[in-house]
Amino acid sequence: MQKKHINIIIGLVIATLLSSCSVRRFVPEGKHFLDENKVVIKNKPVEFTKSDVSTYIIQKPFFKTKLSSHNPVKTYYRAQRHPKNRFLQWMNRHVGEEPEYFDPELAYQSTQQIEQYLDNRGYFNSKVTVETKVSKRRRKRHLIRAIYTIEAAEPYRISKINYQIEDTVIARSLQRIEQRFPAKEGDIYNAYTLDNQRTMITDFLRNTGYYYFTKDYITYEVDSSFNNHTLEVTMKIANAKDKKTNKTHPHKRYYINNINIYPDHSPFLVNAPYTDSTTISFSNNFRNIPNTLHFYFHNKPYIRPSTFSQIIQIYQGRPYRQQLVSQTYSALSSLKIISSSSIEFDTVPSPNDTLNLLDCNIMLRRNNFHSIKLQAEGTNSGGDLGISGSITYTNKNIFHGSESLLLSVKGGLEAQEITDMFQIEQSDRSVFNTSELIFTSSLNIPRFLSPFPLKTFVRDYQPKTTFSLGGSVQVRYAYSRYISMGTFGYDWKANPRLQFIVTPFYLNFVKVNPIPEFQALLDQESNQRLKNQYTNHLIYGGRYSVIYNTQNINRTGNYIYLRGNLESSGGLVSLFNGTRLLTDSDNHHELFGIRYAQYIRADIDFRQYIRLGDKSMLVFRQLIGAGIPYGNSYDMPFERCFYSGGSTGMRAWDYRKLGPGAYVPTDENVNIERIGDLQLELNAELRFPIRKSMNGALFMDAGNIWNYHANDLLPNGEFHFNTFYNQLAIDAGFGVRFDFNIAVIRIDAALPIRYPYPNEFGKHWRTDIMDTHFVFNIGYPF
Repeated sequence: MQKKHINIIIGLVIATLLSSCSVRRFVPEGKHFLDENKVVIKNKPVEFTKSDVSTYIIQKPFFKTKLSSHNPVKTYYRAQRHPKNRFLQWMNRHVGEEPEYFDPELAYQSTQQIEQYLDNRGYFNSKVTVETKVSKRRRKRHLIRAIYTIEAAEPYRISKINYQIEDTVIARSLQRIEQRFPAKEGDIYNAYTLDNQRTMITDFLRNTGYYYFTKDYITYEVDSSFNNHTLEVTMKIANAKDKKTNKTHPHKRYYINNINIYPDHSPFLVNAPYTDSTTISFSNNFRNIPNTLHFYFHNKPYIRPSTFSQIIQIYQGRPYRQQLVSQTYSALSSLKIISSSSIEFDTVPSPNDTLNLLDCNIMLRRNNFHSIKLQAEGTNSGGDLGISGSITYTNKNIFHGSESLLLSVKGGLEAQEITDMFQIEQSDRSVFNTSELIFTSSLNIPRFLSPFPLKTFVRDYQPKTTFSLGGSVQVRYAYSRYISMGTFGYDWKANPRLQFIVTPFYLNFVKVNPIPEFQALLDQESNQRLKNQYTNHLIYGGRYSVIYNTQNINRTGNYIYLRGNLESSGGLVSLFNGTRLLTDSDNHHELFGIRYAQYIRADIDFRQYIRLGDKSMLVFRQLIGAGIPYGNSYDMPFERCFYSGGSTGMRAWDYRKLGPGAYVPTDENVNIERIGDLQLELNAELRFPIRKSMNGALFMDAGNIWNYHANDLLPNGEFHFNTFYNQLAIDAGFGVRFDFNIAVIRIDAALPIRYPYPNEFGKHWRTDIMDTHFVFNIGYPF
């Protein structure tokens, strides 16, 4: 944490402690803070909302939310009154905020902007007025409300749409998409819809070869009839104009000539000669049209030219298409060895006007081949403290095709709470009684490796292939656990919002070595689910994930995030039951002497992000998951079960300390890790600014986990449709988040207000301030 951030935190704490009077005392006579902008719409119904209008109000409330602290403003006032007080000046530099008073001129300008917006929406000659009201309450007389009243006029509707297109070739082309035009006869006039139509036509033409076509060639003429509130709209598309002769001519349709690629382009080597060049030809489209790429190198080639056979979507001899240029940009960005790319087009001189050609020049800048990252951190896993360190090596061009190899080693020590069931003497315990060593490796290949060519799929979606191998060794005071893992899969985006991850091969092998004392306890244990947590098992199957994300980092607004996962294990292996490949043991089948897991698991994570002003947001999350063991498994594998509690879920309960169902923890089983086959969780969080890099949050969490089968160790934990809703736990709380750009430090205080089981008085709803659970973590919970 940087020193200035520490000063901000200290300053806010001191300012809060010293704050004992209202900010009203400092506000000069005749000045007010804008408390609220209210929009009133008369003459409803209308086809615009208060939210649409509010965006055109220039001045926003000074205190962002009702919970915003006034201390920064009071700190500023105090510093201004005592300019020689060094302590107050220090406070003002770090936490002070200069006040912004209500400005009537900005309010008037806002009415003009709203009227212009209404004109653009077809409500011509509407009247917008603003009225201000000072709060009558004595403690709030420094606050003022601005009320914007809209008297909406009768809207004008489009009676007829005419088209005047000078270029007959373009006129015939647009007939194919005319039915998709957003502006329709009979609709209320909307200048924004007409502008969207200009964009739609421009995109269509630039994707059919018209490289130089822009929106400026499209104009509208509007003829109004004031008697019946109708408009006649004429859309005009002008011919192109020659800059030299100033004569107009039909728009030219351009075709791709040469495609030149400069993999080691540098602005410092513009005039330097190229030392090497090569040319490759390939066919990578559904029509098997050959494509030729010309490569020019200043230095020794560092990347195989064939790498670009699936990357370059621009085709020689085909019409220019802006969409393919964008797809090529996106594909080039997936190459880790490329730091930046630029695609430019130059016209090719032609002896006649019958053929218009463009040379495509692709300039690439190389990234560093190698990188090493060292990291040390403190950990907190459900209240168990520890330390860890890791080293990660990345090679971004391991096989000279922009294949990215990642190797990572991580080690950690943790002080885990010892459960009574282990019955180990205190003398055998140390401060850090758990150690872990993790090795991970992955190879990301920016190509689709498959025995099937699928050229159209590869061209449109640019899928990547990923291999991963890993393993870990965890040594606890009662047992050692060895995990080996391997995966193979594909990853691609259907569009900027929709992503697919397919893992047809997933292997996870878990081997557990208990110490003799613990093994003796396991042999005596009658609960099979508990024993399964410490037995060897094999997971072999596949996964399928879909991610839909409407967030746009270039815009502010509402968005949603949806991730669905489906996985299956053991289905393919079970086909070999009864063969020599598998052996039978105690009513189950084993592969290489290890029982394989057989189950189907699905889960959905759905999130809604709703903007409330510039920096405030309301966030909802819904988690639903279910795992069904069958065939060779009676229970789900421990690591594929669901759990509840922790810093990102039910925050008033520790990690894996909630549920299942209405299970009541006892002194003997209080430390057992609680897992389930089903999960339901609902979260709501209101996020709002407090001061600069300090934000606040009010939240509520509801949820639980359940088992399919009754379990003697965790009674009342099974799922029933007629009782599960009465077994939901609920918590509520307040959080503070410090946003330091590189990281968000989060402190949440959560209080359980409803338990999944009743107390001795039969009450589920109960609170005790001493049960408040504090969460310290990095990053937002969701």
